[in-house]
Amino acid sequence: MKLIIEENEELMSESAMHILLGAMMQDKRVNISLTSGRSPKKLYEMLIPKVKNQKKYEDVQYYLFDDSPYINQPHGGNWNEMQELFFKPANIGEDRIHITTLDNYKVYDEEIKNAGGIDVMVIGLGYDGHFCGNCPRCTPLDSYTYCLEFKKKQEVNPTYADRPLQPFSITMGPKSLMRVKHLVMIVNGEEKAKILKKVLDSPISDEIPATVLKLHPNLTIIADKDAAKFINIDDYKNI
Repeated sequence: MKLIIEENEELMSESAMHILLGAMMQDKRVNISLTSGRSPKKLYEMLIPKVKNQKKYEDVQYYLFDDSPYINQPHGGNWNEMQELFFKPANIGEDRIHITTLDNYKVYDEEIKNAGGIDVMVIGLGYDGHFCGNCPRCTPLDSYTYCLEFKKKQEVNPTYADRPLQPFSITMGPKSLMRVKHLVMIVNGEEKAKILKKVLDSPISDEIPATVLKLHPNLTIIADKDAAKFINIDDYKNI
């Protein structure tokens, strides 16, 4: 694990952007996975003008790692948010965007493997220690991409009690992420400081699902100073 602490959100985002652009420059099909949410907004603001309508990046394919489809609709909030945050302003066609669905989730990992695997995945860290759609007390730590009924999620995690129009949550599981060639977690803001410290210091368990990511052979965590306020970076150099 490599831990990088930057002075602020802008420098954190810039570091993540350079990792993405470096991977995108490879002379082959490149598969990238990106996250929605608050943490990557600055990253996408920086990345969009770099990649929009650039022929050198036309071989880049994008894989979304989770979604919760709405009833009678093909996709859910993650698809919609990523369209607004990045894909539409960067002019990325839907033919280059792949997502988990009720029809494909059982073969999603195999499709990715056959396409060469994911070169870089950027994820965030949830306030409760979740990553992707892998939430506390709902995450099978030995799972590839899986589907979970929200009824079950509501039973163990009341956070999801207001999701009647999204009956299923589909996400790439921990084993899926272990296949990613370079996994990058970005964490910013003082409100994430306690959970980041817990993830780094706690044993692996589904109480804090992100703890399992410490097993990844090529994990980079990039945090701003606010998110890293409880961390002495020297304590983690040999992890």
